[in-house]
Amino acid sequence: MKWSLYLGKPAGIKVFIHWTFVLLVIWLSWMHLQQGHGLFEIIMGLFFLALLFACVTLHEFGHALAARRYGIDTQDINLLPIGGVARLERMPEDPKQELVVAAAGPAVNVAIAGVLFLLILVTGQSQLDISHHVTGSNFLSDLLVINIILVVFNLIPAFPMDGGRVLRALLAFKMKRAKATQVAASIGQLLAIGFILFGLFYNPFLLFIGIFVFLGAGAEARQVSMAESMKVITAKDIMTSNYQSISLSASVAQAASLMLENRSSELVVKNGDQFVGIVSYRSVIQALQGGKSERPIIDLIQDDVKTLEPNLLLADVVDVLQMEDQSMYPVIGNNKIWGIVTKSDLNKILLEQQITAQAEE
Repeated sequence: MKWSLYLGKPAGIKVFIHWTFVLLVIWLSWMHLQQGHGLFEIIMGLFFLALLFACVTLHEFGHALAARRYGIDTQDINLLPIGGVARLERMPEDPKQELVVAAAGPAVNVAIAGVLFLLILVTGQSQLDISHHVTGSNFLSDLLVINIILVVFNLIPAFPMDGGRVLRALLAFKMKRAKATQVAASIGQLLAIGFILFGLFYNPFLLFIGIFVFLGAGAEARQVSMAESMKVITAKDIMTSNYQSISLSASVAQAASLMLENRSSELVVKNGDQFVGIVSYRSVIQALQGGKSERPIIDLIQDDVKTLEPNLLLADVVDVLQMEDQSMYPVIGNNKIWGIVTKSDLNKILLEQQITAQAEE
């Protein structure tokens, strides 16, 4: 990935670390120097940072491996100074599966905290000794507390944290996923407002968390709303019925005249109601320059055109338009052309769905 260093591919999942980690290392070293710490404290601090992000990485692997159990691959795991992100191909829509995948990350940190607690007991460090810098005496206890914090923070019942997905999964046992998302997002935004108000008077960090949660909850609600609409909207719902067409028997000159009159770059060629192909402006110009104005357009037809079925779902329409390089896509049903879909039609409906999703928040 751009601006990231490839670390490896454990369990078949690529792991990257962002270059801004260099700034984090420099800042942490500078803070130690400002406090008068020596080389040992700096090394211990950087070692602790490495273990901290090892715990974050294991957290993300918890999500990734749980998702793999349900046939969902993970594109990669990205480590940023603010945390890690496992980019799953998709989130499972089955509430039981989403619950397992969402809870798997925090469960890993619970397991790590349990192991650290046992190590503390074994080593005789019975009391937690939390301080501003890591030493040999508080190393394990600091790491234990960090993992507990990771669990608590990630289980806040608000998107985009794991707790928001856990809440949605639990709600989805009793209601539709789209409704569960809206309810979970609303709860998350209420919590966010509380964080913001509390942060304004007591802790600026909570203000940052509140803004992050509020925006994340809204984004998740919009995304799911659009995804749900893609399951009911079809190609025939977004196609244009008023398109420029020409008969198979027409001449090149007639095609040129129709293109100039309607400022069209392409024409749909029909034989009755049946779709034959497409004639482009470029091919018409070349024919005119070659003195073939009275020849039938049948010689200029592009017939290897990707077409769409009327009931093709919007999500599949998006996939087709992303993979193919055409300006128009005829919608064909019962061997007849119903209309055409252009990328402008697609962008328009996607924008409308986004506006609708924002209005529903």
